[in-house]
Amino acid sequence: MGMYYIFISLKTKYSLILVLIICGLNCFCQKGILIEGSYTLYNVKDCFRDSLFYSGFNSKPFKPNYILKGSPIWRTINLEHKQNKLLLSTDKKCEQISLIEVIKFGLFEKRLNAFYSDNFNEAEKNIMSAKQLSLALSFKDSSEVTNFDANGDETKKVVVEKRYIMAKDIVNYLIKEDWVINNYSGRLEKYIIAIAPLIRDKKTEKVVPLFWLYYLEWQGLFNAFAAKNYLSDQQISYREVFEKNYFSSEISKENNLFDRSVKSTYRGQDAFLESEIIKEKARNFESDLFQK
Repeated sequence: MGMYYIFISLKTKYSLILVLIICGLNCFCQKGILIEGSYTLYNVKDCFRDSLFYSGFNSKPFKPNYILKGSPIWRTINLEHKQNKLLLSTDKKCEQISLIEVIKFGLFEKRLNAFYSDNFNEAEKNIMSAKQLSLALSFKDSSEVTNFDANGDETKKVVVEKRYIMAKDIVNYLIKEDWVINNYSGRLEKYIIAIAPLIRDKKTEKVVPLFWLYYLEWQGLFNAFAAKNYLSDQQISYREVFEKNYFSSEISKENNLFDRSVKSTYRGQDAFLESEIIKEKARNFESDLFQK
């Protein structure tokens, strides 16, 4: 069984990085986020390990003819899964900081970039300004409060709270990767391209990306924040969470002509099976290289 022919070119891959650096320099010159008040319920700076932080793009160029074949793959990290929720969406101050708090710190304090789309061929068009980020991160929450007046009569009032998006507002996380076959070893390798927090749009009730983060720009920040390791006593960072797959996920889309996701075509158990079929195709191609 085969995969799609290579969609990645080294020239494209590294010209994108150059574009992003230029966009980043422009974005760093902007004024800060516009919403008033604190963006977090506790001081995230106390959790930031400055000595482990690095800025810029930490990547090594591929050797000539390194990639035989490849395809972009999107994976969904479901926060209804207990392990994922504990790992990425639980806040206990610095003992356990949620991923969205790390992301907000990167946007507010380090002025890292966010994009409307995961199409980084058009990075300059898709980069979000400080004002656009402030609108995306702001959240209005309404609740009905019951009070009693001096006569004991019940009164109800709708209270509208304006705040920043928090861990409880994030439905899932979406990861875009390049799955490639190493031309020298014949092995399947996975490279993270971008990460997006997913929220529920109140108007359409659809789950949509809040924004996209270019991973090579953000991996230095993820390296500077500790994550909770539920598998052993070894301390890990958020960079290791993503690069060593400490989470569980399902393939939600592969590259296709109509840009359809798995769940737009399949439902329930069929969607899960289709996700596994995509994964198996990649593994089969890897093993087929060594068969006569």
